[in-house]
This record gives sequence, C-alpha cells and structure tokens, in this order.
Amino acid sequence: MRLGILDCDRLDPDLAGDFGPVYSEMFIKGFRALAPELEFRVWSALDGELPADLHECDAWLITGSRHDAYSDIPWIRALRDWIRRAHDADVKLAGVCFGHQVIAQALGGEVVKSTKGWGLGVSVHPMLARQPWMEPELETIRILASHQDQVEQLPPGATRLAGNDFCPNFMFLQGDHIVAIQGHPEFSVAYNRALIERRRDFLSDDRYQRSLSSLEGEVDSATMMQWLLQFLGILPGADTAAGGITAGERA
Repeated sequence: MRLGILDCDRLDPDLAGDFGPVYSEMFIKGFRALAPELEFRVWSALDGELPADLHECDAWLITGSRHDAYSDIPWIRALRDWIRRAHDADVKLAGVCFGHQVIAQALGGEVVKSTKGWGLGVSVHPMLARQPWMEPELETIRILASHQDQVEQLPPGATRLAGNDFCPNFMFLQGDHIVAIQGHPEFSVAYNRALIERRRDFLSDDRYQRSLSSLEGEVDSATMMQWLLQFLGILPGADTAAGGITAGERA
C-alpha cells in the first residue's frame, strides 16, 4: 500500500539537523516501525504541490504547520479545495494539528486562535466515542501538543472523538473516511521540549513549568500512530464502519 503525505511546513533551520527538515520524515519513521512494507509519496503543499489524482495513493495524511488554517494565502486556499474534493470522493484521509484544523475549516467548521493561549507538552483527553479501529483500546489518550489555534466548531455531521476543557474538539471523525487530531503522535519528546523552550517568552511561568513537567509522563504516540494506520486501512483490523458512536457526540 502507498500513503500520500501532504507536507505543510519545514522545521526551523536550527532544529532541522536534529529532528529532520520536514514533518513527513517524522511520520514516515513512526509508520515504518509499525508497517515496514508501507510505501510513501510526499507532496510539498507548502510549495503549492498537490496530488492531481486522488487515487494515486491508498490513503492520505496532512501534516502540521505554523500557518493558520483560515488564512487566505494561495497554497492554503488550494489545500482546502483539495480537501473538499477528497471528501466528496470518500478517500481515506487523516489530518494532524494544522491538518486537523484545515480539514475542519475546509468542510464547514471554524478554526480560531484560542483565548486560552498555547497548548504545549502532553495533552490528556478522555476518549468520548469508541470506534472499531481504536485498538488497543484506551479510555484516555495522552499525546504531545503544540498549538495556539483550535477547532472552535466542528464541520456539520462530524463526530467528536476526544476533547477536554482546554481543547474540546481535540479529535473528530468525518463520515467513515476522514479522521483528524490536534495532537502530534509523530513528535518526539525532545522535539516538543525544544518547541516549549522556543516559546518561553510567550508563556507565563506557570504554563511554561507545567508544559515541561508534563513531558515526564508517558505518551500514547505509538498507539495513536497505530490507530491512524488501522483507520486508513493500512494495518489489519481497521473496521471503519459507522459504529461505536456515543449518543450526543455527533455535532
């Protein structure tokens, strides 16, 4: 099988040497540990590259970015158009952080800059709607995060999968073919720590210390990467039939 990755940013030059120049490399490393035979093709959406053929790959993933999902710049407008085409074609698609936000924005949701400030470190969220592809099962997901924008309103018909008071729409499902998560299962703890240090001047002392302290706990990155591959149909056991939705969780 082949996974297409739409890269939406580059790492800052001083971090690229230690952590890789683009986010697609982080995903490829994590996914290959779970699915060694999986093939990849990468497009730089940041540079205006988008797949013309929605069926060139078996499934797709949109990475994070420092840019705003609601921005009117050309490459983000083009990406939102591509997402709407992918949605209409029922292709399998996952979005992470900016990818999560731009999917929501493209499909009729709303993304805003949160008044709660930066979400950094390990973000803890109860799972609100069980899905068959969520194996192994977790009641709570602990994922690295780095974001200031949030999905304020889900797209029509979306199902909220995880959220807390700080980020209510942390993870959602659109139909049975699109899943999106605000957190970063592809990040290493070391990279997340570097991002916290980079934003020190924008954080209160309390937020800075709590963000760093949270990194001492366990994270469910590998489990989330496995969930994504199962949802996308790349690993076995990915039954994405509509089911397991908790009453009242459909927006």
